[in-house]
Amino acid sequence: MRPRVLTRSLVLLSLAVFPGAARAQSAPMARPVELRVRMDAERRELVMEIGPVELPAESEHRQLPPFHAVVPMDAWLHGYRVEMVDGDGNPVPRSTIHHVNVISPGQRELFSQIMLRVAAVGQETGPVAMPRMFGYRVRRGQELIVTSMVHNPTETSYHDVWLRVHFPYTPSSAVVRPVSVLPFYMDVMPPASMHSYDLPPGRSSRTWEARPAVAGRILAVGGHMHQYGTALRLEDATAGTVIWEGHPVVDAQGEVVSMPLGRFLWTLGVPVRPDHLYRLTAEYDNTSGETIPGGAMGALGGVIVPDDPASWPVVDPDSPELKLDWRLVHTGNQGGHAHDHAHMHHGGSQ
Repeated sequence: MRPRVLTRSLVLLSLAVFPGAARAQSAPMARPVELRVRMDAERRELVMEIGPVELPAESEHRQLPPFHAVVPMDAWLHGYRVEMVDGDGNPVPRSTIHHVNVISPGQRELFSQIMLRVAAVGQETGPVAMPRMFGYRVRRGQELIVTSMVHNPTETSYHDVWLRVHFPYTPSSAVVRPVSVLPFYMDVMPPASMHSYDLPPGRSSRTWEARPAVAGRILAVGGHMHQYGTALRLEDATAGTVIWEGHPVVDAQGEVVSMPLGRFLWTLGVPVRPDHLYRLTAEYDNTSGETIPGGAMGALGGVIVPDDPASWPVVDPDSPELKLDWRLVHTGNQGGHAHDHAHMHHGGSQ
């Protein structure tokens, strides 16, 4: 089922959407940004490529147009990794990635009515890999939306840059089939909203609470925070227990370079129940002495094995939350970013 407000038109493989939306920083004769989808049968990877993009030295954040694609095969995906390469295939620094989101509009989230977030990457996100015994089930013809934001804080310009998302997979023809899992997403801001928020000076925290739509067992979680972040915590508020707490790893300037992962495979996962309330908390210590507009985020992504996969609810086409989420995703406003308010370029790693 699809929301009635959503268009049925898809952009397949090498067609760009919203022509002109990405020309703000392009030369007059620049090639249009496009999405290409291909299968690498030798490596057993589904590859999504967005480009070409010009990244001038010390350039501001640029929200790329959202793209729609269809999955070309039946398979289980086992995670993802992202890379940036120039026109000659040379690596481009990961610091040029602000975020990449891959979204399944035909499925809903565990804790809210928004569209299912399949993959979410920030510049600090390393490869996300699940054991081959677990996988996210995709089917031929399934629609996916890819959104992304790039910038170039370095003193070197990069030309004809392509952003690539690699999904290792097991084909549906495999003799040994993985256990199907589903990703889930939480944020300290309301689900269909601007996910960056103003960071006050000193110590502060922000929380969001919700109940899961179905029961299941969480196998792994990870998070995303901005500079001055000190902790991201997931709790079972009903039971009064902490499920996971992660502390960002920062560089000499206080920028977040990585977030720890919580893995619960060897305990067969952490149970969650619809009759329990779960709380996500982001804590910051802003030592700059000033309020930073849009300077904070607190997002968590994870993987869950539902107790009854068939009970996972379908999207509600009449949900105001779902309609708002669709609109924000397609206007590039689903994240919010302090550096780009004047240019109407908003984004954040979801």
